[in-house]
Amino acid sequence: MRTATVSTTLVLLLICAAGIPATTAAMVSERSIAVAMPVPEVAMEDSSDMDFSKLQISPRHSHTELMPGESDKVTVTVTNKDNKAISVAPMVKGQPYSEYIFDETWVTVTPEAAELEPDAKEEFTIEITLPDDAERGHYGVQIAFTDDVMPTPYPTPYPQYINVFNFHVSVWKPPVIQIQNSYIHDRVESGKEYDYQINLKNVGEEDIEIDPKIGGGRMYRHDMMLPAFEDDAITITAPSAVPAGGTATINMHLAVPAGAKGRYNGEIDLGIDDPSIDEWMGGVHLSFEVWTQPREPFVKTFTAETDLPITIEIRSDQGWYGECGSGNADEEEPYFDVTLEGSNGDVTPTLSKVAYHGAVDLGGGKCTPPWEVDSSGTYHESHTSYIERYTVDGAAGDWELGILPHYAERFEYTITIGDPD
Repeated sequence: MRTATVSTTLVLLLICAAGIPATTAAMVSERSIAVAMPVPEVAMEDSSDMDFSKLQISPRHSHTELMPGESDKVTVTVTNKDNKAISVAPMVKGQPYSEYIFDETWVTVTPEAAELEPDAKEEFTIEITLPDDAERGHYGVQIAFTDDVMPTPYPTPYPQYINVFNFHVSVWKPPVIQIQNSYIHDRVESGKEYDYQINLKNVGEEDIEIDPKIGGGRMYRHDMMLPAFEDDAITITAPSAVPAGGTATINMHLAVPAGAKGRYNGEIDLGIDDPSIDEWMGGVHLSFEVWTQPREPFVKTFTAETDLPITIEIRSDQGWYGECGSGNADEEEPYFDVTLEGSNGDVTPTLSKVAYHGAVDLGGGKCTPPWEVDSSGTYHESHTSYIERYTVDGAAGDWELGILPHYAERFEYTITIGDPD
């Protein structure tokens, strides 16, 4: 029997519970007292005295990805690090808490047994063969080379084998439905409407049902700002299925509410009845930034020390906004209203140069379905720049440049006094 130290508070509660007046109980010393109480003895074996077979197993873990009907094998070297001979007989055990139950008939270990003298080693071949109807998911299996288990002070649902090799198998299937594209990222304007398309192809031999719906996957910015608009600003029309060996188009219409500001992040759950597609892959991510046309120009003041001509160059880079967008780019070409005021009043800048710069990818880019790429869809312009150059007669003194951008997310300017080249 062991003794346990009980606090004064607990003693007082016990005394009061026994009917002793509280005034009498209060006379108990404030110090803790030792009360002889039976404490269950826990039989915990000293690890230094544990008697188990000491094997070195290399590797201890392995992982492979297989499709139903495929197989794979791994070689595991087992070395006797004990001072006595050890009988090794590999046992196939299920991996506790695996997502899916591994069928022990799927694994074969050769040789089936071995007698290892001290410092001797043996190579075991562990082969996994999946049946054609294996379900997609993550599996785990243990190969215990001896029946030695880790002792525990309490019952456990699964024994913890000591001399064990862990084999993890990810079973996957190629998707029957191909999605192009899996995201729509665009810059939109308050009060305007936009149309987008999502293309699907069924490479299987049976029709695949779909049920696209907006919602799910909503993500807010790190500052937890409310979205620029709600889900009801988006309308989706789509067929109920994608025919075997055929394609289908999902149409999405966005009506940006007047006065909307900020960003919107969401997702279209395509509702694809295809078990080969993970739940988080059967959707299209949406990301929109609501753009507002500035009313007042950007103003930059500078000083000219000489009467040399003044050249102003403005450049707008259009990034991947609209790369998989609505196709309204022709209506949103950037341009600038430029004003210039010197010490003698307003000066009208002369537009002396307009330049276009672009970057072109071959292969149709990220937004063209691979099954539709042909001679007319081989190229995809992923980046464009628009450049305007203005010149005026120079004069020494202070100047004020005004730039009002249209359909430009950002722009750069260069002011050159003298020869611009």
